[in-house]
Amino acid sequence: MTDSPLRIIVAAGGTGGDLFPAVAVVEEIQKIRAAEVVLFGNPHRMEARVAPQLGYVFEPLSVRGFKGVRSLQSYALPFTILHSTVRVIARIRSWKPQVVICAGTYISFPVALAASLCSVPVVCIESNALPGKANRRVADRASLIIAAFEECQRYLSPAAARKVRVLGNPIRGSLTKLPDRPAGAAVFGLDPSKPTLLVFGGSLGARSINTIVESSVHLFEREGIQVLWQTGTSYTAPADLPRHIRSVPFINDMASAYAACDMVVCRSGGGTVAELATVAKPAILVPYPHAANNEQEHNARALEERGAAVMIRDSELAGKLVPEVLRLMRDTGCRTAMSSALHTMARPDAARDAARLILELIATTRPS
Repeated sequence: MTDSPLRIIVAAGGTGGDLFPAVAVVEEIQKIRAAEVVLFGNPHRMEARVAPQLGYVFEPLSVRGFKGVRSLQSYALPFTILHSTVRVIARIRSWKPQVVICAGTYISFPVALAASLCSVPVVCIESNALPGKANRRVADRASLIIAAFEECQRYLSPAAARKVRVLGNPIRGSLTKLPDRPAGAAVFGLDPSKPTLLVFGGSLGARSINTIVESSVHLFEREGIQVLWQTGTSYTAPADLPRHIRSVPFINDMASAYAACDMVVCRSGGGTVAELATVAKPAILVPYPHAANNEQEHNARALEERGAAVMIRDSELAGKLVPEVLRLMRDTGCRTAMSSALHTMARPDAARDAARLILELIATTRPS
């Protein structure tokens, strides 16, 4: 009986920050015991492509997030939640999973609701200091909440807060041991001897960051700063960039990118800040200004208060980003101090520890 594969349902996606922490945990579980996975997600987002690549069965759900009182989508939300919940209940009853893992996306709510109605244990993964709306609604139904920040407990009910285990944000194993700097630089055709800045804004990019980088490439060149610039798929960099500015739409090998750089400019999603802590790379964090709960600013502030990063709001980029980049790239001592602070926040074993807790939960839960 113990040799039969586990059956795991995952609700995750929309962004890599929601998807990959859950994937990291599942991969650690699969190192210990064979497991089959069904992933519920949005058929139009990255999870629809990634799930089959990982060997998961992908199940599309039509439910979408709340878009405000003027949106027809919001008025239809109760009906799409009901429809999605009924679909997930049917899947649970036919497949009989041992656990459901929810990673904070809006799809988590109907999946967690269905699981709790079917007496299947629910595990939440909360990557942010301020829990998202979906996880706050799911938390009271969860048996276990894996948290990246201690701060998240203050936003949950007392009953839910007691289920929190602060393990850090699970990240995939490739980032726990980086290649050396020359090897990382070689992947992107960079000079390993030059001060190097890594800039990225997620898979779609960050237009505000991209605009300022584009206007500053010649200044960076004059300062002797090499730039590895992920523009995202929705932004095209100029064709005539200076020699030491490398522009790519997307970086698949983040381990090599981190190994090659001295400092990072990026957004501050939960997954990103966990990666920065693990690789101990000082950063200027630019919170995404349109996040529903402003959770990225809470994440950035948590790092800034610990001396591990500098936060610049999106609205302040034009006047602050380039001067701050130049200041930090010139100040080796400051970057070293930031790296040390990040190192104390690193939780490289978060995925492994979460996997073990989930296996313990499965072992102590009676089949329904």
